[in-house]
Amino acid sequence: MDNPGYVIDCEREFATVEGGREENLSEKPRPHTFEEAITLTGVGRFHYKLLLICGLCFMGVMVEIMGVSLIMNQMKCDLQPTLDQQGILASAGFLGVVLSSHAMGFLADTWGRATTLRYALCLSCVCSLVSAFSVNIWMLIVFRFLTGFFISGGQACVFSLCGEFHGSGSRIRHVTLLSGFLCTAMIFAPAMAIGILPLRIETIVLGMRFSSWRVLLLANVSVSLLALVGITALPETPKYLLVQGRGDESLEILRFIFAKNSGRDPSEYPVKEVALESGGVSLSDVHGFLDAVRLVWHQTVPLFHRTRLWHTLNICCIQFLIYFLAQGIFMWFPTILDELGTRNGNDTLLCNVLQGFNMNSGSGDEASSCSVEVDTSTYQVMIIIGACFVLIYLIFAFIIDLMGKKNLLMAWMVLTMICLVALHYVEQFALVVIALTVVMAIGNCGGLVSTIAMEFYPTHINAMGMCFIMMVGRLGAVVGSNILGRLLFASCDPMFWALLVLVVLLCTLGYFLPEKTRSRQEKPSATAKAIVAATTSPIFAINSK
Repeated sequence: MDNPGYVIDCEREFATVEGGREENLSEKPRPHTFEEAITLTGVGRFHYKLLLICGLCFMGVMVEIMGVSLIMNQMKCDLQPTLDQQGILASAGFLGVVLSSHAMGFLADTWGRATTLRYALCLSCVCSLVSAFSVNIWMLIVFRFLTGFFISGGQACVFSLCGEFHGSGSRIRHVTLLSGFLCTAMIFAPAMAIGILPLRIETIVLGMRFSSWRVLLLANVSVSLLALVGITALPETPKYLLVQGRGDESLEILRFIFAKNSGRDPSEYPVKEVALESGGVSLSDVHGFLDAVRLVWHQTVPLFHRTRLWHTLNICCIQFLIYFLAQGIFMWFPTILDELGTRNGNDTLLCNVLQGFNMNSGSGDEASSCSVEVDTSTYQVMIIIGACFVLIYLIFAFIIDLMGKKNLLMAWMVLTMICLVALHYVEQFALVVIALTVVMAIGNCGGLVSTIAMEFYPTHINAMGMCFIMMVGRLGAVVGSNILGRLLFASCDPMFWALLVLVVLLCTLGYFLPEKTRSRQEKPSATAKAIVAATTSPIFAINSK
């Protein structure tokens, strides 16, 4: 059993004095800290199942929000929206996420991470299913807004849920892998669109033509439903229970995790008591509206305590700018590809192409026109980009321990700067697409910043902090998707230089992000190693009971 945490724990419990004499073992051992206790559970089958379930939650958010943009052309035939209504529909899900993130963080810190996720996913699934049966555009807008409002819990709460089941040795890697599921959604959603949207469906349901875009909305709910089934099988995080003063329940869950990972009996778990942590609040403290407001205030204010104020503002600013840049370019990426394609393979500078594009041309006709023909080429490009982003996250996950979160973050930003400069001079189509993809991939750095934030905020305000910074990030995505593309088409060259300055600012702010110092592991002595070997014998297992 080569577990450093276990070795150190045994060394502490069976410490020897000078001369080789052991201390009196009859003394009651001190309670383990949570970090020691969670490390002793190991990493195994339970944590891989946890990663999959949390990943499905995260993936469900992106699929539901992104799915609306994939049905725009086909939806026009049935609901006949105006151009303004299409814009409102495209932003409805994001707006729901922004408005509910704060409330979801409050509920996760007071009601529990798993409980909040169960109810949030259940309500979002119901709203998404109803939206597929919309009889007019405003019904679709309202229920897509409600879907985003409720599913926001699956965006930030999962960071706390996943991270609090891990010790410091595995937390960073698993949370980084969790962020990769966001990019998996960029493969799943367009792939579903390619398979479903071209279908000619003329079925009449409840007096309405049940077109392929309605089937796609129903199919997208499958991810959230799978996540909901998985969440019902997960216990509450032991760290949350510990902060709530429910130490016995926390210890039972730790034993359960130990048994699942090791295949051994829960009674063999070496921890007998975990030191209680304080600072948690519960919904049982709420006895009226004023109590609820007061509790929300008390959960929010610690984020801006003088010891955290600078770091909270810094993290929020970085998240806003990252998603502003990434989502702003991603929203217009298919249009940029179409414009580059009109050059018939002729090499030309990107800004020369964009400045020749008229955003208002034909907009009046296109708002009311519809087409049952589906061009899948854009979806195929999105799948390729999603696959590239997944590969980037996998690389991040396996080098993050070597480079460190901040170093990896700043290294990617330096690469983004190089690509932004190259876009002023590169003329080859393939190189332009690669450079734009790398610039969009700065959105992956949002996952790294979230990992840093998750470690920075203490347990009793962790979910609130994560939801708050993700809310700011989504706000940046809404702003970027609405204005960045228009600015690029209006004045491309100055905007790319401005984006370069923006990334330089991001790199500078990233240098000041908080990061836990890595504790140097103690080197286990021969005595401790012997004790670890002895614990694997049946005799010791019987005596330890």
